[in-house]
Amino acid sequence: MLTDSSTGYSSLPSNRSSIPSKQAAPEATPALEQYFNPRMIYLWLKNLEAIIHLSQALNEKLNSDFISLEWVQHREVMKNNIKHTREITTDLINREISLISSYVTEYSFSYELIQAIGIIIFRPPNYVKTIWDTVAEVVNKMHSSQQNTVLDLSATGLPNNKIIPACIKEAFDGLTQIENKLDPWDSRLEELWNADIKPPQKDLLPYSVHNDVDDDKLPYLEFTTENFKHWGVKDPAKEFSYGCTCRNNCRDIEVCSCIQHCEAGYPFKNGKLIRSDIGAIYECNSFCGCDYTCPNRNIQKNNMNDKNLQIFKTSNRGWGVRTLKPIKEGSFVTEHVGEIINSRTSMLRSICYDKLNMMGYFDLDYGFDSDKGSKILWYVVLKFMNHSCDANLVTIPFFVETKDIRFQRIGFFAQRDISKNTELTIDYRIQNSHFECLCGSKFCR
Repeated sequence: MLTDSSTGYSSLPSNRSSIPSKQAAPEATPALEQYFNPRMIYLWLKNLEAIIHLSQALNEKLNSDFISLEWVQHREVMKNNIKHTREITTDLINREISLISSYVTEYSFSYELIQAIGIIIFRPPNYVKTIWDTVAEVVNKMHSSQQNTVLDLSATGLPNNKIIPACIKEAFDGLTQIENKLDPWDSRLEELWNADIKPPQKDLLPYSVHNDVDDDKLPYLEFTTENFKHWGVKDPAKEFSYGCTCRNNCRDIEVCSCIQHCEAGYPFKNGKLIRSDIGAIYECNSFCGCDYTCPNRNIQKNNMNDKNLQIFKTSNRGWGVRTLKPIKEGSFVTEHVGEIINSRTSMLRSICYDKLNMMGYFDLDYGFDSDKGSKILWYVVLKFMNHSCDANLVTIPFFVETKDIRFQRIGFFAQRDISKNTELTIDYRIQNSHFECLCGSKFCR
């Protein structure tokens, strides 16, 4: 059996979509966790990242409003009314104006913030901006006259007579300065506030899906076979590039300069991993003199669209992944790929993930400074891989093209022979007393 190496891996199973009932308020958290699907969260977070000068406080408020039971129920009412009668009660409008006003009195205007508020209340951005502008005008007049009283919107033409607290902050000084050439609205996010926009079809799913347990459908996800970086992640510096000048296509593998980067030498025999206490693997690449048949390209030569993996519904742990053919010990099984994000983006996104108890990333911090490291968000079959204290896969970091630690890649290898139709598992190594392990292994920690 292969010896496992340490990793910072953690995740949680995917969630189902359902609508929390109004009677479920005292037990809102479980219902809300099931209501939010991965695509909804992905689009929501993409909008937040575009907000100019998104502060921790604004991020916290937006996420709290977006996932609150009150506004989830509001969106469901809006969807139903828009689809059927288009009749919206005054109570709903009053609540919307109050919410928008709470942002006007605390934060500066930006189009992306308008979009985010529109997503929260399921209204098109132009509706939100109309109310924002009206409230801002009243507040600015109040601010300029230095009166610390209350604001009455009865004369503004808005459909309510609600009294809104006046702002005593100075955030409004920049209201008229932030109008810029940004695109007014992002059509890619429209499905979050337009009931007529449907998610793209999942016709590119590279794996088969099987569910004989219940009626749940696989949540919408975008799959990829290679990593792609977030706009906030800089390209690797040229100084991190590496390559060998081996002759004979690296047949004398032990003297290959790429292998010299590996702490424990060449860890493969006949294409199979023979040890995992090796740190990272450094494979030959386009900077080398060898070609693609070089023996030090084991991981690169494997097919990420392996039809022998299947996403299936387990009896007690949500969705899982299994193999449809036997796998030999030491075989490469799959690579973890997705969106590479930086620490700041991870911090901003983690607020929403943590509130929903929904983990969505893989830490790339193998002994390095986590503040300078990166994370990879799930966009592949590994999203559904469950934990086991006696996992049959082991995690190995590896590099190709660059030694920049932000771009290390993650491979998964069989720790032992795995029979056909066996669920594939990894060790999350979660150090959390609240984590309930359901692996059922006799080695369960």
